Amino acid sequence: MAFSFKFGHFSSPLRFKFKHASADRSEAQNIIASVSNENGHVGFGEGCPRQYVTGETTKSVHKFLNEYGNQIAQTAISLDALRTWIKENSGVIDENPSAFCAIELAVLDLIGRQENKSFETLLDLPPLQKPIRYSAIMGDSRPSKTRIISLAYQLYGFSDFKLKLSGDLTRDQLRLTKLPKRATVRFDANNFWTDAQICIDYCRQLNHPFWAIEEPVDSFDHASLQAIAEGLDVKIILDESMYLKAHLKPYSKKPNQFIANIRVSKCGGILRSIELAKDCQARDHDIILGAHVGETSLLTRAALTVGQSMQTAPLAREGAYGSILLKQDISNVSLKFGLRGVMQPSKYQLSSNTGTGLAVVSTSVSWLN
Repeated sequence: MAFSFKFGHFSSPLRFKFKHASADRSEAQNIIASVSNENGHVGFGEGCPRQYVTGETTKSVHKFLNEYGNQIAQTAISLDALRTWIKENSGVIDENPSAFCAIELAVLDLIGRQENKSFETLLDLPPLQKPIRYSAIMGDSRPSKTRIISLAYQLYGFSDFKLKLSGDLTRDQLRLTKLPKRATVRFDANNFWTDAQICIDYCRQLNHPFWAIEEPVDSFDHASLQAIAEGLDVKIILDESMYLKAHLKPYSKKPNQFIANIRVSKCGGILRSIELAKDCQARDHDIILGAHVGETSLLTRAALTVGQSMQTAPLAREGAYGSILLKQDISNVSLKFGLRGVMQPSKYQLSSNTGTGLAVVSTSVSWLN
């Protein structure tokens, strides 16, 4: 059977600018892969390369897809064949996880459509039936805008908040007063500090309860992360510091202090994210299923599958903004949360549809080959 492969870019303005210590985004710019066969089946996948996370750039993504895209499309014609390719090429995937994610999702989508199976049925996972609850994510916005966004989240019924810190103490103190009084709060510093003690002092001066902080210092600064966990008596969420199994080793002595933030794109697709989640839970690490700002419904759908593979539910889920954030989603139906931050998978019939279950609008992608 003949297969064809192509890739391109999907872009959409965001309905509001999203800022944090490592980036400032007003537009989604994602890589999209497509694999099709001679029977007319087409699969689509998405990756969100972030240089400050995995080191990937537009140039490196194009290089990977030009070099390996057709090979994967022609070789990984079944689930077993895809698993074999991943095993035999783990090193190159480690260096290009988001690029590989795009084509892996496309291949899985195609296989699911060929075999008339949803992602969960294809991977022998429980069907998507239960409601899924998401966290409210607050970017580094000025206090007045923080208040408006916080009120919107409150009207939706959110109670779990993640706040991006700015490093401006007075500003962050004021922003925290705009959050609901009974909300559970975690912070994300996006590697803002270089010194553990400065971070500890700063967080104490915020005078606001929080249960965890994500990436407070430079990526992979294990000693500083340990010091902050002990100094503040909070959990540390590993994001930029953890996207491969090998990254967990330094935290093996006190796994309960460190939470893994698994984002499908940065971890190299669904299959590798599932294996990473299994490894985390076997090592007694809790998990947050994260998302990149500007993800479309394709990656939201992929994260749902990873969640179905977990023996213990994640502590929190991020994403599922769809057309709430994107002015244009990539599919004709946009996966997104509703009241109280809850998504109802049954609303989208994801368990009864094949592959991702999404109808991608191909004309929304600027194809490059």
